[in-house]
Amino acid sequence: MTVTAETGALTRPPSRTQHHRTVKRELSETPHPAWVEEMIADLKPDWDGVLASPVFAGTVTGGVSDETWKAVVKEFFCVVEAFPKYMGVYLGRTTYGKHPGDLLARDWLIGNIRTEALHAQWFIDWGVSLGLTEDEIIDHRPGPEVASLYEFLWSVSYRGSLAEAFGAVNYAIEGTTGDWTEAVMPAFKERLGEDKRGLMWLAEHAEYDDAHPREALELIKLTVRDEDDRAAAKEATRRSLELFRRAFDACLR
Repeated sequence: MTVTAETGALTRPPSRTQHHRTVKRELSETPHPAWVEEMIADLKPDWDGVLASPVFAGTVTGGVSDETWKAVVKEFFCVVEAFPKYMGVYLGRTTYGKHPGDLLARDWLIGNIRTEALHAQWFIDWGVSLGLTEDEIIDHRPGPEVASLYEFLWSVSYRGSLAEAFGAVNYAIEGTTGDWTEAVMPAFKERLGEDKRGLMWLAEHAEYDDAHPREALELIKLTVRDEDDRAAAKEATRRSLELFRRAFDACLR
């Protein structure tokens, strides 16, 4: 509780939910400087490369089996389960206002980690709806392609700058996931019918707007330190996109 200077009355601090909404308002899209426009353009082939994976194109046309998607769920569970942990690592490297952008980055990460709380269970529910057991998903050891993505995201979270981490984890992975889930969602609605539980993870990623990648891009802009950090953030994002594409393609084999 706080006391207002004007009236001396007690007032409550803003609630956690209200504060998260304030953080999101403060991350509304701003005009991109030239280096960001260049980064987006340079990364477009890699972004489009993820979406061009035969896994997604084949699903849209009905040419990809449930067996392939079972492989996707088993392979990628480690990344989904680790996602809030990645963010927790670079949350630990933010400050309370010592560097420009850090306070907003800190509060956004806290809120975003909370939104991830049920995503691992929803991902499991999706796999179960396809015929897998929970143990098959949880106990699966990923192949080298997904393992490389998993380890790279850990590495950039620990060793990269904040801008590199936001680029590789939030902008690259969340951004393209919003796009590919939207593309395959109609096919899964047809396959799974009224199984809302089985569709929840897909629906959450396919039906929200582009807030997370847009906000991640704003956070890159806010936390990047210098020209070298700009280049490092772009290359970390590119590497994440490259590994994401390879990991999906491997699920077809």
